[in-house]
Amino acid sequence: MFDPPSSQRYPRKWAEMSLDYKLMFVYHGSVMVMFITGDSLSIRTEISLIGSLLVVLACLSIWRRHVAGWRWPSVTTSNVLGALFGVVAMAFFLYSATPGFPPSDPGFLPWYLGGLGIGIFGILSALRVVDAAEADFLQSCVIIDEYGREVVRTPPPPKPADTEPAWKKSARGTFYVAFVLMWLLRVGSFFSSGKAFQHGLPQPLIGQAEALTEHSRTVYITSTEKVRIDTLNLVSGFGIPLLALCGAILHFLVGVKLIPDVPTLAEYRARKSPTS
Repeated sequence: MFDPPSSQRYPRKWAEMSLDYKLMFVYHGSVMVMFITGDSLSIRTEISLIGSLLVVLACLSIWRRHVAGWRWPSVTTSNVLGALFGVVAMAFFLYSATPGFPPSDPGFLPWYLGGLGIGIFGILSALRVVDAAEADFLQSCVIIDEYGREVVRTPPPPKPADTEPAWKKSARGTFYVAFVLMWLLRVGSFFSSGKAFQHGLPQPLIGQAEALTEHSRTVYITSTEKVRIDTLNLVSGFGIPLLALCGAILHFLVGVKLIPDVPTLAEYRARKSPTS
């Protein structure tokens, strides 16, 4: 959490993407098309279509691995912890939408399938099963020469010694913790509003007379629920823009690296310097 972001490549061009990354876009595009069609398809049809698509995409991915001689790289404890965090975050995020947008509705199911696909790709990426960049994928593949012998790849250059000041690591860790907390508050706000609309009353009654309006629909909830929802909305509504501003200042001006492949102001100036 306190170390600089990973040097893993984040491709910006289609040619730089691995096949797995391209297949993820194909999957996500398919479920978005399904989402746009609304509830014209049944739940059974949507699941059948997505299931068939997944089988095809998985076969393509396995075939590419077999042809390229791919081997699963070793994983570290941080990889496993990152994957576990991804599982919890994905489950929490998707579950928070269920009160207002039930997955049993064919109009909403593709949204869940899309989120599930992105989440699973992130988990597999944390476990080094898939890579976003083709260059990273090829680093895990075996090269066989004309005599059937394995060619040893040139190892990547060693990482430079960590000379980053301790205060930068502390600042980065604090920002990441604040980001996760703010994300939890925002998702919690979304979940609380959905639950309130789920059991809210169309008319006010004693003990349940607080109005909650969203998308021209008004229900009446308890004062405790109203205070909780308003507090979550207020804190996340102000906190998210403030956190984004602090992150931009930390990254670009102060030089605390938060986003990989995005240069800080000092790095940008160093690249533009004629003496560099």
